[in-house]
Parts: sequence; C-alpha cells; structure tokens
Amino acid sequence: WRITRAEKQRASSGLKEVLVLGDSRIAEGFSATLANELGSPDGLRFISLAEPAASANTWYYMVREVDPTGRRYAAIVIPYGIGYEPSSADGLRISMTAPLLRYSDCFNFASGFQRWSGGARAFVACILRGSAYQDDVADLLAHPVARMISIRETGKVHARREYKGRDYDLVGTSYDAATGQVTFAPKLTEAQRLAFRKSLIKPSQSDTEYSLKLQRDWIPRIMDRYSQSPTAIVLTPLPRGPYLALGGFSGGHESVLPSSVIHRTNFALPEHTFDFLEQPENYFDAFHLNAKGRQKFTEMLVSEVVGRVRSADSKPQDNSERQFAVNRGRASDQAN
Repeated sequence: WRITRAEKQRASSGLKEVLVLGDSRIAEGFSATLANELGSPDGLRFISLAEPAASANTWYYMVREVDPTGRRYAAIVIPYGIGYEPSSADGLRISMTAPLLRYSDCFNFASGFQRWSGGARAFVACILRGSAYQDDVADLLAHPVARMISIRETGKVHARREYKGRDYDLVGTSYDAATGQVTFAPKLTEAQRLAFRKSLIKPSQSDTEYSLKLQRDWIPRIMDRYSQSPTAIVLTPLPRGPYLALGGFSGGHESVLPSSVIHRTNFALPEHTFDFLEQPENYFDAFHLNAKGRQKFTEMLVSEVVGRVRSADSKPQDNSERQFAVNRGRASDQAN
C-alpha cells in the first residue's frame, strides 16, 4: 500500500512512463534504476509496483488506484508464468489490497481466493478495512522485537533505488527432483542454504491451478480497462527458474494465458525471451533472480520495450491502431 500511495502522489516526470507490475520475482528481478539509465535516451521512465505476494487481482486494484483515468502511462508491463499462490499468503494479499478497495469490489475481490475461508475474510476486509490487519497487529504484539527487525530488513531488501539484488548464486548446487535431494555448493552459507530449501517447497496442484486461474481472470480485466486508452499493454513471460525439473514449473508459457489473450496486446514478448536466464548462475533460490540475473533480465526487458517504442515512433499515426508512444504533453490528463 505504501508504494501504491507514493506512486499515486508522484508528480509526472514528463517522460513516457512505463509501469511494471509483478510479485517477488519481478521485485527481485527488475531494477527500475538500471531500466531508467537504459531507457532515458529514448525518453522513457520505468516505475515498478512489484510487491512480494502480490497476485494478478492485486495488480488490478493497484493500477486502478494509481491511474484512475487510464491515461497516465505510455505502457504497462504485465508478467505471466507458471507459479503458485499458497493459501498461507491469503492474509498478506488481503492486507495489501484492502486499502485500495471500494464496497462495490467485495464480491469480485472475494471470488479471487481459492478457499472459502480466504474469500470470506476478503469480503469482510472489503467492508471493514481494519479487519485486514488483525493478524498483523496480533503478530506485532506477540513478537515486537522480531517484527521490528523484519521491517528493517524488508526495507533494506526492497528499497526501490538502492537495492541491487542478492550477490550470490547456485553454481555448484544440484537438485534431484526424483528424490528431493539437494547437494549444496560449499560456498553457500547456512542462511543461504535455508533460503534455498524454503523455496523448494513443492506446490500442490490446486495452488498451481489457482495461480493460473488468477492470471487468466485478472490480466484480461486489466487489459479491458485500457481497451479505449492510448496506454499499451506489454505482456512478458517470466523466467521459470534454474531447475526446471522442479515439479509444476517446467511447463511452457503457452499453458498460462490463452493465445486469444496474448494476441489482444499491443506487444507480447516471445515465449522463450528469457530462457537464457534459466541457469544456476542467475538465481539465489529456486525462483528468484540474483543480482546478475536481475541485470540481465532488466537489460533484455528494456531492450524489447525500447525497440517497440522506436518502431511505434517511426510509424505514421493511424487512427485504426493504438500507438505505443504517447505524447509527453499527455501528463496534463494525469489524475493527482
């Protein structure tokens, strides 16, 4: 909620602004600072609203909050890919989204939860916003010192400008999907090994299907919101991880979104754009890019977006086709 509020209040840069959505994989894998260095010669500014545990339904409400007119951004980058949404994170997603909701959102928001208990809690949080923070307050009262340390660490890890990514990799670490056996590289510390083990928790089939359903239901809703807008929707596949044998994550991206959805966009990056990243040297756990992978992912994503901008700018205006590039003077239409 804090980053959403800050973005809502941020004054326009006067450049062609590109909003990047996502969960922890984008929060770890995309650097807005590097993206702005790379995109500035073409007049682009990148803003990331990626948040750990945020899912496609959360993105919809975040976008609605920061862009009520649907005309603030030149483009919005939406990631998609194989993943999972554990029910244990329901409380976090509810507390993250509750401040953005209206009473008219109650049924739609509640329908985006896999289990009845999560949906009921989401419905109540939409009506009684304070209820979304009950667990958070209880945990703070029960473990005040641990919570303060966690808050400070979270602030360090996810600081939008200073954070450069985790500085270690998984080279020399092997994973046997058949036995679940992990052989760690000697260079990894005990804390790094523990982080990797936690990332190896095999998702249930229902959690994986739930993640796919959220993307299939809510990404088109974001697209519908911008169907009459000059804002371009850019779909990008996510790199899957360094160990594709990990159950449930080896499938192709074509299984995530129907081709009919992908073909509706102004620009969709090819399915295999980031396959080159799926190596242990680019990851610090089973799903998240490290500093090296973060740089490579950002460079490739910006390169693709800049290429589209140049292509759109070079074409004559055509009223029958929405253009990616948007005049800088459009900032006057931006909601405060």
